[in-house]
Amino acid sequence: MSSLLAAIADRMRQHIDVRPLRGDAGNAVLEFVVLATFLMVPLIYVIIAVAQVQGSAYGATEAAREAGRAFIGAATSDDAARQACTAATIALRNEVVTPFDCASQLHVSCVSDTACPAGLVPGETIRVEIDLAVGMPFLPTSVFGHSLSVPVHAVHDEIVDPYRTQR
Repeated sequence: MSSLLAAIADRMRQHIDVRPLRGDAGNAVLEFVVLATFLMVPLIYVIIAVAQVQGSAYGATEAAREAGRAFIGAATSDDAARQACTAATIALRNEVVTPFDCASQLHVSCVSDTACPAGLVPGETIRVEIDLAVGMPFLPTSVFGHSLSVPVHAVHDEIVDPYRTQR
């Protein structure tokens, strides 16, 4: 019976051209390392980039809140803009890599339809807006004239104390 099975196996090998399997020693480790490199490196980069943008967005939100609180808490309207700038700069110190420029990235305005004076009018709502451009980690700031940054915008409204005396 065993000779019959051997004869059938020989005939099948001739028609199918079955070759004996070689050893697979060490190839699985190499394949794993190559695939892990091609899959994990971009995944880790995406996680780092998202974390940097999210941290900057959180920092911009907190900076807008602190700038609004500092603005309405100022003793005079002349000190309000300076205090808002200082508060936003301190709040962004640990969250944003690029330096913060108050003149172009911090905007304080009134929410009401009527044009309010630059002073601190009791009961007026002040809107603080912060605009940041968060660069991608390990990449240049621009490629072929296109920016590689993500814009981050934060808005905070704060009401000037209605019982405050106008200064």
